[in-house]
Amino acid sequence: MKRFFENLYKITRVIIIIAPFVILGILIKKDLVLSGHLEFTYNFKHDSPALTNLFPANRLSPIYQVKGNGVAWQQILQEPVYFETRIPQKFATATLEITYQNTTQPLVQVGLRNSGDDEWNYDFKPLENQLLDNLPWFKMVSEQGTIWQKEKKFLTREQFLANVNSLSNIAAINYKLPRKFFLPNYRPQNVDNFLNKTLRGKHSFYTYIKNEALDFSFIIQDINRTKGPDPILINVYNELGQKINQIKLEDDGHVGNLVGASIPRTVKAKMAGLPEGVYRLELVINDDIFIRQIKTKQQYLTFINSLYLGDSVEYSDGFTDLKYQPTAIYSTMPRLGFYTSHPAGLQTIGINNNQSVVLDKTHQNYFITAQQSPVYIYSPKNDLKIFGQGLMAFSQEMFFNPEIYNLKDLTLTPDIDYIISDYQTPVNVNGFKTGQVTFSLANAAVLNRKLRFAISAPELNTNHQPITLQSIKVIFDREPMSNQELIQKVFKYIKERF
Repeated sequence: MKRFFENLYKITRVIIIIAPFVILGILIKKDLVLSGHLEFTYNFKHDSPALTNLFPANRLSPIYQVKGNGVAWQQILQEPVYFETRIPQKFATATLEITYQNTTQPLVQVGLRNSGDDEWNYDFKPLENQLLDNLPWFKMVSEQGTIWQKEKKFLTREQFLANVNSLSNIAAINYKLPRKFFLPNYRPQNVDNFLNKTLRGKHSFYTYIKNEALDFSFIIQDINRTKGPDPILINVYNELGQKINQIKLEDDGHVGNLVGASIPRTVKAKMAGLPEGVYRLELVINDDIFIRQIKTKQQYLTFINSLYLGDSVEYSDGFTDLKYQPTAIYSTMPRLGFYTSHPAGLQTIGINNNQSVVLDKTHQNYFITAQQSPVYIYSPKNDLKIFGQGLMAFSQEMFFNPEIYNLKDLTLTPDIDYIISDYQTPVNVNGFKTGQVTFSLANAAVLNRKLRFAISAPELNTNHQPITLQSIKVIFDREPMSNQELIQKVFKYIKERF
């Protein structure tokens, strides 16, 4: 009996000594994610330790649950809504798998918040894009995404990719197509082109040059409706997104909100010796600043994502020479947003000859999906912000699409015969759809070891048809950890926690 207790004592001592190391090993293995694969799920039945509940609450229904079968769900009543997830280690990608119900929203998208100064810096990808789902083209689907063909020429994805470099009539949506944009038949014209339309606030646009100087002149005017200085900043970017020039113009000295409009001033952006290609100009100005005229020797002037039309009686107290004429805009954006801040901007917007949007409230976003593309937008009163994901111009002659190899949404023009995308149509099972979206985490904003995602349906706030969510799964992936990385991580882990 004595030997028994001596052996039991020795075993107990060994267990006491080893147990902390075993527990530490388990914690390290769990937190370091040695396999490189990690999944978190929120099914609305109970709170998740890794995923937050959706927020803000006033855009969501209560969480409903059926007694007995344990099925739970929550509805998105207004968009966007957000959630955050814990990220214990560095990963290469995050895949969101969402199970939901939707019949009326033409676009449901998920966005990852990226690093940057802008609070609203989200990279959105489609969870469900009904424009793509209903595109009556031949379709090839794989785990890597989808390829559409207007006329069936290629039988497999591999065959298509083997010939992709020889195709000039191709568009890419959320897919990296390593191709430089060129206009092969472009010829410079040494004549001045004028855009005599008043624009309000910040704008950005593309242009194209070849064997000529980049040459723009802007007439700027400050309406002085708000207090404080209104500086003007013009940034010039090359096709790689690198800033190659910056022009600054300080406020004119009238910083009050009762001093009336300032006199027009001219600011120029001119650069010689640039290589052929696409350039982007960005006017960083607030809504007190109006662009009264743009003069350029370039042929193309295509605005990016947003236009704010300013030729309206709303601004007649500051500007006496506005042109109160209707405006027509040419665009390839499939989903159009509209907004006005003033009663003078309430109007009916025409979309081609068969659709319209009635703006009957100020400070409210209105959305519509165009039935055909390209689109002509008709604004009878101006004082209108037109926005979306895509490009616009004041005429078809001023329009070109340098984003054709890096589109964010479906943009159909007659010269496009092929589309490649990482998008896959959601799978429909028992009335619920399951879709996946994968994000690179290279530029993700990580705050307190958390990522933030947004779920958006741009037309939901207009048609008020809710989206029902049943589950959200986040899947993190990276290469498995090597032995050397493991040793380094273990020492770092112990140092940080002990």
